[in-house]
Amino acid sequence: MFVTRRATTNALRINRCIFLRNSGASRRNYTSNAGGAFSAESSSSSVDEYDVIVIGGGHGGCEAAAAASRTGARTLLITHSKQTVGEMSCNPSFGGIGKGHLMREIDALDGVCPRICDQTGTHFHALNRSHGPAVIGLRALIDRKLYKKAMQAEIFHNTPNLDVLEAAVEDLLLLESTAPIASSSSSASAVPGDDGTEMATHCVKGCALADGRLISAPTVVITTGTFLNAELVWGAQRKPGGRMGEATSSGLAGTFRRVGFRTGRLSTGTPPRLLASTIDFDRFTTQPSDAVPIPFSFLNRSIGIPHEKLLLSYVGYTDERLVKIVCENVDESHSLISALNEGIKGPRYCPSLEAKCLRFGHLKHRIFLEPEGFDSELIYPQGCALGFTIDVQQKIMRSIDGLERVEVVQPGYSVRYDFVHPQQLWPSLETRKVVGLFLAGQINGTTGYEEAAAQGLMAGLNASIRARHRQGKSAEFCPLILERTKAYIGVMIDDLISLGVTEPYRMYTSRAENRLFMR
Repeated sequence: MFVTRRATTNALRINRCIFLRNSGASRRNYTSNAGGAFSAESSSSSVDEYDVIVIGGGHGGCEAAAAASRTGARTLLITHSKQTVGEMSCNPSFGGIGKGHLMREIDALDGVCPRICDQTGTHFHALNRSHGPAVIGLRALIDRKLYKKAMQAEIFHNTPNLDVLEAAVEDLLLLESTAPIASSSSSASAVPGDDGTEMATHCVKGCALADGRLISAPTVVITTGTFLNAELVWGAQRKPGGRMGEATSSGLAGTFRRVGFRTGRLSTGTPPRLLASTIDFDRFTTQPSDAVPIPFSFLNRSIGIPHEKLLLSYVGYTDERLVKIVCENVDESHSLISALNEGIKGPRYCPSLEAKCLRFGHLKHRIFLEPEGFDSELIYPQGCALGFTIDVQQKIMRSIDGLERVEVVQPGYSVRYDFVHPQQLWPSLETRKVVGLFLAGQINGTTGYEEAAAQGLMAGLNASIRARHRQGKSAEFCPLILERTKAYIGVMIDDLISLGVTEPYRMYTSRAENRLFMR
Protein backbone atom coordinates (compact mmCIF):
# COMPACT_ATOMS: atom_id res chain seq x y z
CA MET A 1 0.00 0.00 0.00
CA PHE A 2 1.04 3.58 -0.61
CA VAL A 3 1.77 5.88 2.28
CA THR A 4 -1.08 8.36 2.05
CA ARG A 5 -0.65 12.03 2.82
CA ARG A 6 -3.01 14.49 4.48
CA ALA A 7 -4.75 16.86 2.12
CA THR A 8 -2.94 20.19 1.81
CA THR A 9 -6.22 22.03 1.45
CA ASN A 10 -9.86 21.27 2.18
CA ALA A 11 -10.59 21.91 -1.48
CA LEU A 12 -8.40 19.01 -2.54
CA ARG A 13 -10.48 16.04 -3.59
CA ILE A 14 -8.80 13.17 -5.38
CA ASN A 15 -10.83 12.24 -8.42
CA ARG A 16 -8.76 9.66 -10.16
CA CYS A 17 -5.28 8.33 -10.74
CA ILE A 18 -3.65 9.12 -14.01
CA PHE A 19 -1.33 6.40 -15.13
CA LEU A 20 -0.13 7.54 -18.53
CA ARG A 21 1.06 4.53 -20.45
CA ASN A 22 2.63 5.19 -23.79
CA SER A 23 1.83 1.80 -25.27
CA GLY A 24 -1.85 0.99 -25.46
CA ALA A 25 -1.13 -2.70 -25.98
CA SER A 26 0.66 -3.02 -22.65
CA ARG A 27 -1.56 -0.69 -20.66
CA ARG A 28 -2.64 -1.84 -17.20
CA ASN A 29 -5.67 -0.54 -15.36
CA TYR A 30 -4.51 1.40 -12.29
CA THR A 31 -7.01 3.00 -9.93
CA SER A 32 -6.87 5.05 -6.74
CA ASN A 33 -8.88 4.24 -3.66
CA ALA A 34 -10.35 6.76 -1.26
CA GLY A 35 -7.08 7.09 0.56
CA GLY A 36 -5.12 7.75 -2.59
CA ALA A 37 -3.46 4.34 -2.77
CA PHE A 38 -2.86 2.50 -6.02
CA SER A 39 -3.79 -1.04 -6.90
CA ALA A 40 -3.16 -2.94 -10.10
CA GLU A 41 -5.25 -5.59 -11.72
CA SER A 42 -2.05 -7.47 -12.34
CA SER A 43 -1.06 -9.35 -9.20
CA SER A 44 2.55 -9.43 -10.40
CA SER A 45 2.97 -5.71 -9.69
CA SER A 46 4.66 -4.88 -6.40
CA VAL A 47 5.01 -1.60 -4.55
CA ASP A 48 8.13 -0.28 -2.81
CA GLU A 49 8.07 2.90 -0.73
CA TYR A 50 10.66 5.70 -0.59
CA ASP A 51 10.78 9.36 0.36
CA VAL A 52 12.56 10.52 -2.81
CA ILE A 53 12.97 8.85 -6.20
CA VAL A 54 15.71 10.12 -8.52
CA ILE A 55 15.46 9.08 -12.16
CA GLY A 56 18.78 9.15 -14.02
CA GLY A 57 22.33 8.37 -12.90
CA GLY A 58 24.24 11.20 -14.55
CA HIS A 59 25.88 14.13 -12.79
CA GLY A 60 22.58 15.73 -11.84
CA GLY A 61 21.12 12.43 -10.67
CA CYS A 62 24.13 11.52 -8.54
CA GLU A 63 24.12 14.88 -6.79
CA ALA A 64 20.34 14.79 -6.32
CA ALA A 65 20.41 11.30 -4.82
CA ALA A 66 23.36 12.08 -2.56
CA ALA A 67 21.84 15.38 -1.39
CA ALA A 68 18.47 13.83 -0.57
CA SER A 69 20.14 10.95 1.25
CA ARG A 70 22.25 13.30 3.36
CA THR A 71 19.09 14.84 4.79
CA GLY A 72 17.97 11.42 6.03
CA ALA A 73 15.40 10.83 3.30
CA ARG A 74 15.11 7.24 2.11
CA THR A 75 16.15 7.66 -1.49
CA LEU A 76 16.06 5.49 -4.60
CA LEU A 77 18.23 6.19 -7.64
CA ILE A 78 16.88 4.52 -10.80
CA THR A 79 19.21 4.14 -13.77
CA HIS A 80 19.19 2.17 -17.02
CA SER A 81 22.57 0.68 -16.11
CA LYS A 82 24.59 0.74 -12.91
CA GLN A 83 27.71 0.54 -15.05
CA THR A 84 27.10 4.04 -16.44
CA VAL A 85 26.40 5.85 -13.16
CA GLY A 86 28.72 8.88 -13.11
CA GLU A 87 29.60 8.51 -16.79
CA MET A 88 31.21 11.54 -18.43
CA SER A 89 29.29 11.59 -21.70
CA CYS A 90 31.28 14.20 -23.58
CA ASN A 91 34.40 16.11 -22.54
CA PRO A 92 36.77 14.67 -19.91
CA SER A 93 36.79 17.86 -17.83
CA PHE A 94 35.04 19.84 -15.13
CA GLY A 95 35.06 23.56 -14.45
CA GLY A 96 35.80 26.59 -16.59
CA ILE A 97 34.73 30.22 -16.59
CA GLY A 98 31.57 30.40 -14.50
CA LYS A 99 31.47 26.62 -14.25
CA GLY A 100 34.34 26.64 -11.77
CA HIS A 101 32.27 28.90 -9.54
CA LEU A 102 29.42 26.40 -9.68
CA MET A 103 31.82 23.68 -8.59
CA ARG A 104 32.88 25.70 -5.56
CA GLU A 105 29.26 26.29 -4.59
CA ILE A 106 28.42 22.62 -5.05
CA ASP A 107 31.27 21.82 -2.68
CA ALA A 108 30.07 24.42 -0.16
CA LEU A 109 26.74 22.56 -0.12
CA ASP A 110 28.55 19.25 0.49
CA GLY A 111 28.24 18.05 -3.08
CA VAL A 112 30.15 15.03 -4.30
CA CYS A 113 31.72 15.82 -7.67
CA PRO A 114 34.24 18.54 -6.60
CA ARG A 115 35.94 16.22 -4.11
CA ILE A 116 36.08 13.39 -6.65
CA CYS A 117 37.49 15.69 -9.34
CA ASP A 118 40.33 16.71 -7.02
CA GLN A 119 41.24 13.05 -6.57
CA THR A 120 40.94 11.98 -10.21
CA GLY A 121 42.19 15.02 -12.14
CA THR A 122 44.90 14.62 -14.78
CA HIS A 123 45.51 18.31 -15.56
CA PHE A 124 44.64 21.49 -13.62
CA HIS A 125 44.56 25.00 -15.04
CA ALA A 126 43.03 28.24 -13.74
CA LEU A 127 41.49 30.32 -16.53
CA ASN A 128 40.96 34.09 -16.68
CA ARG A 129 43.71 34.92 -14.18
CA SER A 130 44.45 38.28 -15.83
CA HIS A 131 40.87 39.48 -15.26
CA GLY A 132 41.07 39.39 -11.49
CA PRO A 133 40.25 36.94 -8.69
CA ALA A 134 36.46 37.40 -8.92
CA VAL A 135 36.23 35.73 -12.33
CA ILE A 136 39.02 33.14 -12.23
CA GLY A 137 37.67 29.87 -13.58
CA LEU A 138 39.09 26.66 -12.15
CA ARG A 139 39.20 23.87 -14.73
CA ALA A 140 40.56 20.33 -14.62
CA LEU A 141 40.85 17.42 -17.01
CA ILE A 142 39.55 14.25 -15.37
CA ASP A 143 40.36 10.58 -15.82
CA ARG A 144 37.05 9.15 -17.03
CA LYS A 145 37.55 5.69 -15.57
CA LEU A 146 38.81 6.89 -12.19
CA TYR A 147 36.03 9.44 -11.88
CA LYS A 148 33.28 6.95 -12.66
CA LYS A 149 34.81 4.36 -10.33
CA ALA A 150 35.04 6.88 -7.49
CA MET A 151 31.52 8.20 -8.07
CA GLN A 152 30.06 4.70 -8.13
CA ALA A 153 31.89 3.86 -4.90
CA GLU A 154 30.42 6.99 -3.32
CA ILE A 155 26.88 6.31 -4.53
CA PHE A 156 26.81 2.53 -4.10
CA HIS A 157 28.73 2.11 -0.85
CA ASN A 158 29.33 5.42 0.97
CA THR A 159 25.90 7.06 0.94
CA PRO A 160 23.51 5.95 3.71
CA ASN A 161 19.76 5.87 3.00
CA LEU A 162 20.37 5.41 -0.74
CA ASP A 163 19.36 2.41 -2.85
CA VAL A 164 20.23 2.03 -6.53
CA LEU A 165 17.92 0.19 -8.91
CA GLU A 166 18.74 -0.84 -12.46
CA ALA A 167 15.48 -0.43 -14.38
CA ALA A 168 13.64 1.62 -16.99
CA VAL A 169 11.00 4.09 -15.84
CA GLU A 170 7.98 3.94 -18.10
CA ASP A 171 5.73 6.50 -16.45
CA LEU A 172 4.85 8.60 -13.42
CA LEU A 173 2.06 7.85 -10.98
CA LEU A 174 0.00 11.01 -10.66
CA LEU A 175 -3.13 12.04 -8.82
CA GLU A 176 -5.39 14.57 -10.50
CA SER A 177 -7.63 16.86 -8.44
CA THR A 178 -10.72 18.86 -9.33
CA ALA A 179 -9.45 21.90 -7.42
CA PRO A 180 -6.12 23.70 -7.90
CA ILE A 181 -3.37 22.86 -5.43
CA ALA A 182 -1.08 25.46 -3.89
CA SER A 183 2.15 23.83 -4.98
CA SER A 184 5.05 25.95 -3.75
CA SER A 185 6.72 27.78 -1.84
CA SER A 186 7.88 30.08 0.88
CA SER A 187 10.42 31.65 -1.42
CA ALA A 188 10.44 35.33 -2.12
CA SER A 189 10.01 34.71 -5.80
CA ALA A 190 6.33 33.94 -6.15
CA VAL A 191 3.10 32.92 -4.53
CA PRO A 192 1.17 30.29 -6.50
CA GLY A 193 -1.31 31.86 -8.83
CA ASP A 194 -0.44 35.52 -8.15
CA ASP A 195 1.60 35.95 -11.33
CA GLY A 196 -0.94 34.69 -13.82
CA THR A 197 0.53 31.20 -14.01
CA GLU A 198 -1.51 28.07 -13.57
CA MET A 199 -1.62 26.38 -10.20
CA ALA A 200 -0.78 22.71 -9.84
CA THR A 201 -3.54 20.24 -10.63
CA HIS A 202 -1.58 17.03 -10.06
CA CYS A 203 0.42 15.37 -7.28
CA VAL A 204 3.14 12.83 -7.91
CA LYS A 205 2.86 9.55 -6.04
CA GLY A 206 5.76 7.63 -7.51
CA CYS A 207 6.72 5.97 -10.77
CA ALA A 208 5.99 2.84 -12.77
CA LEU A 209 8.75 0.69 -14.21
CA ALA A 210 8.75 -0.98 -17.60
CA ASP A 211 8.49 -4.40 -15.94
CA GLY A 212 5.24 -3.43 -14.20
CA ARG A 213 6.59 -2.68 -10.74
CA LEU A 214 5.38 0.42 -8.90
CA ILE A 215 7.61 2.59 -6.70
CA SER A 216 5.87 4.86 -4.21
CA ALA A 217 7.28 8.23 -3.15
CA PRO A 218 5.88 11.69 -2.36
CA THR A 219 8.61 13.31 -4.49
CA VAL A 220 10.35 12.43 -7.74
CA VAL A 221 13.42 14.12 -9.25
CA ILE A 222 13.89 13.63 -12.99
CA THR A 223 17.44 14.03 -14.34
CA THR A 224 17.27 12.31 -17.71
CA GLY A 225 19.94 14.48 -19.36
CA THR A 226 20.02 14.04 -23.13
CA PHE A 227 18.05 10.77 -23.01
CA LEU A 228 14.50 12.15 -23.14
CA ASN A 229 13.05 11.04 -26.50
CA ALA A 230 16.58 11.31 -27.87
CA GLU A 231 18.13 10.36 -31.18
CA LEU A 232 21.74 10.17 -32.37
CA VAL A 233 22.71 11.68 -35.72
CA TRP A 234 25.91 11.32 -37.71
CA GLY A 235 26.25 11.25 -41.46
CA ALA A 236 22.98 9.97 -42.90
CA GLN A 237 22.30 7.81 -39.84
CA ARG A 238 19.63 8.64 -37.28
CA LYS A 239 18.75 6.22 -34.52
CA PRO A 240 17.19 6.39 -31.05
CA GLY A 241 19.63 6.87 -28.19
CA GLY A 242 20.82 9.39 -25.64
CA ARG A 243 24.46 8.31 -25.83
CA MET A 244 26.33 6.00 -28.18
CA GLY A 245 25.24 2.44 -27.45
CA GLU A 246 22.52 3.38 -24.94
CA ALA A 247 18.74 3.47 -25.25
CA THR A 248 16.54 6.54 -25.18
CA SER A 249 13.86 7.35 -22.57
CA SER A 250 10.62 7.67 -24.51
CA GLY A 251 8.02 6.84 -21.87
CA LEU A 252 8.55 9.94 -19.76
CA ALA A 253 8.50 12.15 -22.86
CA GLY A 254 4.92 11.03 -23.47
CA THR A 255 4.07 11.67 -19.83
CA PHE A 256 5.20 15.29 -20.03
CA ARG A 257 3.18 15.91 -23.16
CA ARG A 258 0.00 14.35 -21.76
CA VAL A 259 0.17 16.26 -18.49
CA GLY A 260 0.44 19.47 -20.51
CA PHE A 261 4.06 20.55 -20.06
CA ARG A 262 5.48 22.74 -22.80
CA THR A 263 8.44 20.88 -24.23
CA GLY A 264 10.99 21.70 -26.89
CA ARG A 265 13.88 20.18 -28.73
CA LEU A 266 17.59 20.93 -28.31
CA SER A 267 20.80 19.52 -29.70
CA THR A 268 24.34 18.94 -28.54
CA GLY A 269 27.36 17.35 -30.17
CA THR A 270 30.49 15.46 -29.24
CA PRO A 271 33.79 15.20 -31.15
CA PRO A 272 35.34 12.02 -32.52
CA ARG A 273 37.80 10.20 -30.26
CA LEU A 274 41.33 9.87 -31.61
CA LEU A 275 43.98 7.19 -31.11
CA ALA A 276 46.90 8.77 -29.24
CA SER A 277 49.57 6.55 -30.83
CA THR A 278 48.72 7.96 -34.28
CA ILE A 279 49.23 11.62 -33.29
CA ASP A 280 52.46 13.61 -33.72
CA PHE A 281 52.30 15.61 -30.50
CA ASP A 282 55.57 17.40 -31.30
CA ARG A 283 53.65 19.46 -33.86
CA PHE A 284 51.40 20.91 -31.15
CA THR A 285 52.01 23.47 -28.43
CA THR A 286 52.09 21.86 -25.00
CA GLN A 287 50.01 23.18 -22.14
CA PRO A 288 51.21 21.92 -18.73
CA SER A 289 49.25 22.03 -15.50
CA ASP A 290 49.58 25.01 -13.20
CA ALA A 291 52.64 24.86 -10.96
CA VAL A 292 50.38 24.96 -7.91
CA PRO A 293 47.01 23.45 -8.86
CA ILE A 294 43.98 24.87 -7.04
CA PRO A 295 41.54 22.18 -5.86
CA PHE A 296 37.80 22.50 -6.44
CA SER A 297 36.94 21.48 -2.89
CA PHE A 298 37.48 23.67 0.14
CA LEU A 299 38.17 20.46 2.06
CA ASN A 300 41.28 19.69 0.00
CA ARG A 301 44.51 21.59 0.40
CA SER A 302 46.03 19.80 -2.57
CA ILE A 303 45.00 17.54 -5.42
CA GLY A 304 45.12 13.76 -5.15
CA ILE A 305 47.65 13.05 -7.93
CA PRO A 306 51.33 14.02 -7.54
CA HIS A 307 52.16 16.98 -9.77
CA GLU A 308 54.88 15.13 -11.67
CA LYS A 309 52.34 12.53 -12.80
CA LEU A 310 49.88 15.03 -14.25
CA LEU A 311 49.37 14.93 -18.00
CA LEU A 312 49.90 17.53 -20.70
CA SER A 313 47.24 18.90 -23.00
CA TYR A 314 48.06 20.19 -26.47
CA VAL A 315 46.95 23.16 -28.57
CA GLY A 316 46.73 23.32 -32.37
CA TYR A 317 44.91 25.17 -35.13
CA THR A 318 42.88 24.42 -38.22
CA ASP A 319 43.63 25.98 -41.60
CA GLU A 320 42.06 26.43 -45.04
CA ARG A 321 42.48 22.74 -45.89
CA LEU A 322 40.00 21.74 -43.22
CA VAL A 323 37.55 24.46 -44.27
CA LYS A 324 37.68 23.22 -47.86
CA ILE A 325 36.91 19.62 -46.87
CA VAL A 326 34.03 20.71 -44.65
CA CYS A 327 32.50 22.87 -47.39
CA GLU A 328 32.85 20.10 -49.98
CA ASN A 329 31.02 17.62 -47.74
CA VAL A 330 28.56 19.86 -45.93
CA ASP A 331 25.62 18.19 -47.70
CA GLU A 332 26.54 14.97 -45.89
CA SER A 333 26.29 16.59 -42.46
CA HIS A 334 22.68 15.66 -41.83
CA SER A 335 23.09 16.64 -38.18
CA LEU A 336 23.71 20.25 -39.24
CA ILE A 337 21.21 20.38 -42.11
CA SER A 338 18.34 18.72 -40.26
CA ALA A 339 18.97 20.84 -37.16
CA LEU A 340 18.70 23.99 -39.28
CA ASN A 341 15.60 22.73 -41.07
CA GLU A 342 13.90 21.67 -37.84
CA GLY A 343 14.92 24.77 -35.89
CA ILE A 344 16.84 22.76 -33.29
CA LYS A 345 19.55 24.81 -31.61
CA GLY A 346 22.78 23.60 -30.07
CA PRO A 347 25.08 25.33 -27.57
CA ARG A 348 25.99 28.81 -28.81
CA TYR A 349 29.45 28.76 -27.27
CA CYS A 350 30.29 25.22 -28.31
CA PRO A 351 29.32 25.01 -32.01
CA SER A 352 30.18 22.10 -34.25
CA LEU A 353 33.30 22.33 -36.39
CA GLU A 354 31.22 22.44 -39.57
CA ALA A 355 29.19 25.35 -38.17
CA LYS A 356 32.37 27.26 -37.32
CA CYS A 357 33.76 26.69 -40.80
CA LEU A 358 30.57 27.84 -42.52
CA ARG A 359 30.22 30.96 -40.38
CA PHE A 360 33.86 31.87 -39.89
CA GLY A 361 35.70 30.06 -42.66
CA HIS A 362 38.29 32.82 -42.96
CA LEU A 363 39.53 32.23 -39.41
CA LYS A 364 41.82 29.66 -37.88
CA HIS A 365 40.09 27.70 -35.16
CA ARG A 366 41.93 26.55 -32.06
CA ILE A 367 41.61 22.93 -30.97
CA PHE A 368 42.77 21.25 -27.77
CA LEU A 369 43.94 17.66 -27.59
CA GLU A 370 42.96 16.39 -24.15
CA PRO A 371 43.85 12.94 -22.79
CA GLU A 372 40.92 10.92 -21.46
CA GLY A 373 42.88 9.28 -18.67
CA PHE A 374 46.21 8.08 -17.33
CA ASP A 375 45.96 4.68 -19.00
CA SER A 376 43.73 5.65 -21.91
CA GLU A 377 44.80 5.63 -25.56
CA LEU A 378 42.00 8.00 -26.47
CA ILE A 379 42.35 11.72 -27.09
CA TYR A 380 39.43 14.14 -26.93
CA PRO A 381 39.80 16.94 -29.56
CA GLN A 382 37.96 19.79 -27.87
CA GLY A 383 36.42 22.15 -30.41
CA CYS A 384 35.96 19.47 -33.08
CA ALA A 385 32.36 18.33 -32.70
CA LEU A 386 31.39 16.74 -36.03
CA GLY A 387 28.35 15.10 -37.57
CA PHE A 388 29.75 13.66 -40.80
CA THR A 389 30.26 10.00 -41.67
CA ILE A 390 33.29 8.44 -40.02
CA ASP A 391 35.25 8.49 -43.31
CA VAL A 392 34.73 12.21 -43.76
CA GLN A 393 35.51 12.85 -40.09
CA GLN A 394 38.83 11.05 -40.44
CA LYS A 395 39.61 13.05 -43.59
CA ILE A 396 38.84 16.28 -41.75
CA MET A 397 40.98 15.34 -38.76
CA ARG A 398 43.91 14.41 -41.00
CA SER A 399 43.91 17.90 -42.52
CA ILE A 400 45.23 19.29 -39.21
CA ASP A 401 48.98 19.60 -38.73
CA GLY A 402 50.17 16.74 -36.55
CA LEU A 403 47.13 14.58 -37.26
CA GLU A 404 48.06 13.44 -40.77
CA ARG A 405 48.10 9.77 -39.67
CA VAL A 406 45.42 9.94 -37.00
CA GLU A 407 42.90 7.16 -36.58
CA VAL A 408 39.33 7.98 -35.51
CA VAL A 409 38.31 5.36 -32.96
CA GLN A 410 34.77 6.62 -32.33
CA PRO A 411 32.93 9.04 -34.62
CA GLY A 412 31.57 12.32 -33.42
CA TYR A 413 27.81 12.68 -33.43
CA SER A 414 25.02 14.98 -32.36
CA VAL A 415 22.19 14.21 -29.95
CA ARG A 416 18.69 15.68 -30.26
CA TYR A 417 16.56 15.46 -27.15
CA ASP A 418 13.43 16.85 -25.54
CA PHE A 419 13.53 19.40 -22.75
CA VAL A 420 10.88 20.99 -20.56
CA HIS A 421 10.67 24.78 -20.75
CA PRO A 422 12.05 25.83 -17.33
CA GLN A 423 9.61 28.71 -16.89
CA GLN A 424 7.23 26.00 -15.70
CA LEU A 425 9.37 25.55 -12.56
CA TRP A 426 9.41 27.18 -9.15
CA PRO A 427 12.75 28.45 -7.75
CA SER A 428 12.91 25.18 -5.79
CA LEU A 429 12.99 23.37 -9.19
CA GLU A 430 9.62 21.83 -8.41
CA THR A 431 7.25 21.89 -11.37
CA ARG A 432 4.29 24.24 -11.22
CA LYS A 433 1.93 21.66 -12.69
CA VAL A 434 2.76 18.66 -10.50
CA VAL A 435 3.34 18.87 -6.75
CA GLY A 436 6.35 16.81 -5.71
CA LEU A 437 7.88 16.58 -9.19
CA PHE A 438 11.33 18.17 -9.56
CA LEU A 439 13.44 18.57 -12.70
CA ALA A 440 17.21 19.08 -12.89
CA GLY A 441 19.92 19.19 -15.53
CA GLN A 442 19.62 19.18 -19.29
CA ILE A 443 15.91 18.44 -19.11
CA ASN A 444 15.65 22.09 -18.01
CA GLY A 445 17.49 23.33 -21.10
CA THR A 446 21.00 23.64 -19.70
CA THR A 447 24.25 22.17 -20.96
CA GLY A 448 27.29 21.02 -19.03
CA TYR A 449 28.20 18.70 -16.18
CA GLU A 450 28.47 21.52 -13.65
CA GLU A 451 25.08 23.06 -14.42
CA ALA A 452 23.46 19.64 -14.13
CA ALA A 453 25.23 18.79 -10.88
CA ALA A 454 24.27 22.12 -9.29
CA GLN A 455 20.62 21.74 -10.25
CA GLY A 456 20.59 18.13 -9.11
CA LEU A 457 21.91 19.07 -5.69
CA MET A 458 19.27 21.78 -5.24
CA ALA A 459 16.46 19.57 -6.54
CA GLY A 460 17.50 16.69 -4.29
CA LEU A 461 17.60 18.88 -1.19
CA ASN A 462 14.26 20.49 -1.92
CA ALA A 463 12.65 17.18 -2.85
CA SER A 464 13.53 15.80 0.58
CA ILE A 465 12.06 18.93 2.22
CA ARG A 466 8.90 18.57 0.13
CA ALA A 467 8.67 14.88 1.06
CA ARG A 468 8.66 15.72 4.77
CA HIS A 469 5.93 18.28 4.17
CA ARG A 470 3.74 15.91 2.15
CA GLN A 471 4.17 13.21 4.78
CA GLY A 472 3.01 15.59 7.49
CA LYS A 473 6.41 15.73 9.21
CA SER A 474 6.67 19.51 8.77
CA ALA A 475 3.95 22.15 8.84
CA GLU A 476 5.30 24.23 5.96
CA PHE A 477 7.30 23.66 2.82
CA CYS A 478 10.37 25.89 3.17
CA PRO A 479 12.72 25.06 0.29
CA LEU A 480 16.32 26.17 0.03
CA ILE A 481 16.40 29.07 -2.45
CA LEU A 482 19.73 30.71 -3.32
CA GLU A 483 19.39 34.36 -4.37
CA ARG A 484 21.01 35.50 -7.61
CA THR A 485 22.80 38.28 -5.69
CA LYS A 486 24.61 35.74 -3.53
CA ALA A 487 25.30 32.61 -5.58
CA TYR A 488 25.96 31.55 -9.16
CA ILE A 489 23.54 28.68 -8.63
CA GLY A 490 20.94 31.32 -7.80
CA VAL A 491 21.79 33.22 -10.99
CA MET A 492 21.37 30.10 -13.10
CA ILE A 493 18.06 29.01 -11.60
CA ASP A 494 16.65 32.54 -11.71
CA ASP A 495 17.65 32.88 -15.38
CA LEU A 496 16.02 29.56 -16.22
CA ILE A 497 12.69 30.11 -14.49
CA SER A 498 12.30 33.79 -15.39
CA LEU A 499 13.81 34.05 -18.88
CA GLY A 500 13.49 30.50 -20.15
CA VAL A 501 15.79 29.15 -22.85
CA THR A 502 15.87 29.13 -26.64
CA GLU A 503 19.23 27.34 -26.75
CA PRO A 504 21.21 25.24 -24.26
CA TYR A 505 22.02 27.43 -21.25
CA ARG A 506 25.61 27.67 -20.09
CA MET A 507 26.88 29.47 -17.01
CA TYR A 508 29.33 32.36 -17.41
CA THR A 509 30.53 34.92 -14.88
CA SER A 510 29.09 37.64 -17.14
CA ARG A 511 25.58 36.44 -16.25
CA ALA A 512 26.08 37.50 -12.62
CA GLU A 513 25.50 41.22 -12.02
CA ASN A 514 27.14 40.98 -8.59
CA ARG A 515 30.13 38.89 -9.64
CA LEU A 516 32.62 41.14 -7.85
CA PHE A 517 30.99 40.15 -4.55
CA MET A 518 30.28 36.51 -5.42
CA ARG A 519 33.82 35.18 -5.50
